[in-house]
Amino acid sequence: MKKLLVIFLSVIFMTACGAGNSEQTQGNGSDTNGSGIVAGEMVPSLAEKSTLMFEYKIKNQTESDVTLEFTSSQRYDFSVENKKGEEIYLFSSLASFLQALGKETVKPGEELVYEINVQEIGLEKGEYILNTWMTPKDGAKYKVKTNFTVE
Repeated sequence: MKKLLVIFLSVIFMTACGAGNSEQTQGNGSDTNGSGIVAGEMVPSLAEKSTLMFEYKIKNQTESDVTLEFTSSQRYDFSVENKKGEEIYLFSSLASFLQALGKETVKPGEELVYEINVQEIGLEKGEYILNTWMTPKDGAKYKVKTNFTVE
C-alpha cells in the first residue's frame, strides 16, 4: 500500500512540475492565460501607453539575477512592418550607438522598461506591426510584437 501511495504522489508531483508553453500574444503584451506572470522566465511585454507611444518591458520572473551583456550602448531594437509583412523601418539602421561594452542586471521581480515613440517615424495612415527585442551580445532575445493603427 505504501508503494502505491508513493507512486501515486510521484506521478502527481511530476505532472505538476511539467513544463508549460507560454506564447506571447499580439496587442496586449500579456501571456496567453491573462495572468501576466510566468514563473521561471524573463517575460517581455509591449503595450501602447498613449497614441503611438509604446512601453517595452522585460520582467525577471526567475529566482536569480539575470545579466545581459552588450557590445554597445544599444539595449533594444525595434522594427515596423506594414500589413503585408514588409519591414519599413528599423530603429538600429538610423540610430548611432557608443561602441562600449555594457551590461544590465535584472534582479528577481524587477524589470527593464523602454519607451518607443513610433510617432516620430512619420507613418502614413494604416495598419502596422511593431516588433521589439533586446540586443545582447549573444543575439536577439525577448521578442514581442503588437499591431497598431495610424489614423
